Amino acid sequence: MRFCIPALLLILACDAAPPVRQNEPALPESDWVQEAVIYELFVTDFTEDGTFAAILPQLPELSELGITTLWLMPIHPIGVERRKGVLGSPYAVRDYYAVNPEYGTLDTFKTFVEAAHQSGLRVILDFVANHTAWDHPWTALHPDWYTRDENGDLMVPRSPDGWQTNWTDVADLNYDSAGLRRELLSVLRYWVEEFDVDGFRCDVAEWVPYEFWQEAIQLLRDLRPMLMVAEGADPALHEVGFDVTYAWPFYSTLKDVWEGRSATLLQSQVREQLGRLPDGALRLRFTTNHDETAWDRTPPQIFGGQQGARAASLLTHTLPGVPLIYNGQEIGRDVQVPFFEKTRYDWSKNPDMHAFYQTFFNFYARSRALQLGKLMFLSESDDLMLFQRVSEDEEVTVAVNLRPQTVSMMVPSRSGGGDWMDIFRGEAVIAGQTVALAPYGYRLLY
Repeated sequence: MRFCIPALLLILACDAAPPVRQNEPALPESDWVQEAVIYELFVTDFTEDGTFAAILPQLPELSELGITTLWLMPIHPIGVERRKGVLGSPYAVRDYYAVNPEYGTLDTFKTFVEAAHQSGLRVILDFVANHTAWDHPWTALHPDWYTRDENGDLMVPRSPDGWQTNWTDVADLNYDSAGLRRELLSVLRYWVEEFDVDGFRCDVAEWVPYEFWQEAIQLLRDLRPMLMVAEGADPALHEVGFDVTYAWPFYSTLKDVWEGRSATLLQSQVREQLGRLPDGALRLRFTTNHDETAWDRTPPQIFGGQQGARAASLLTHTLPGVPLIYNGQEIGRDVQVPFFEKTRYDWSKNPDMHAFYQTFFNFYARSRALQLGKLMFLSESDDLMLFQRVSEDEEVTVAVNLRPQTVSMMVPSRSGGGDWMDIFRGEAVIAGQTVALAPYGYRLLY
């Protein structure tokens, strides 16, 4: 698909900067981990029926979109006691060994995983290790597996530094219990051995003892290569085996810059974060997810409409890390989506957004520069992000206008000479020329 951005010529000089200091991305055991493009899928909302079976016909379309990995939000039965909303939170798990009966059966889930694999898609599950529903059988069978207050009553979760959550629909687990640890390891093994899942996204990973994660990840990798995603930004999570951690600090800074702060702030944030990560570590980069879409504004609301949402997404997903989009983001969903009830989607909306993601993700799939390349910032502009990703055999230039006014850029040169090609417009762009970027305009050149 082509995006026609009008050209108004203003001059902006851009001197090449040295590469951002970052660790050499050591390839994981399997290339598919490094090449992952993740789609966070909420089974309840993805189809009208809200079942595994109803998703099956849509799997080829997700693959054609350029998705490589499906992250399923928790698929287990949801607690009833102290439930929030109509359906309750999928993060209030009542049985780790079962699937939500509204989604289907264990057999239909196995069929779903097999069909996903046949479509070239990996499947990772959301693993909620910090807490369970209040009516999980463990509360009666294994009371020592839960944290207790001074009166001996079950507690809602608290952060490691003592912050009291409002997660009143779940009870906190006690990792001082060796029995609990053994059981949760059995849960992880079960879904890999019985259903052939390809990894896990681990909820509030920073609140679970890191020694547990180290043991769990070693156990899983003794079975076969896994993609392990931690919901947390602590670089130490990589030291215990996680491949991917959340780019929460980036997301916060991105919003600040979009509201008027200098683009150089975002560059500094990226440099600092990449410098803290160990070799091979990856950040999960997003402009929304299930939490943000439920509690924050949506990308079109935050970043200046559908055009701004595309610009923010392109910027986010071309920086080192793993791209993530959330259920319905490919149709430019511009209304908040709670996950305690069912939301109906019009999947025919905003075809331009779908085409944008399909063009980008399919390019990403074959671009070693975007997957592995070094990052070089080329501008100190307050309003423009201009950078390159460079691998041994490929150069990619990314330019994104962060403002609702036109800005201009000087097209950088290629190390081997010659013109660039614009992936979205399908046209040549001459190195050294001045090009205007419309409000929230962008260029992806290779």
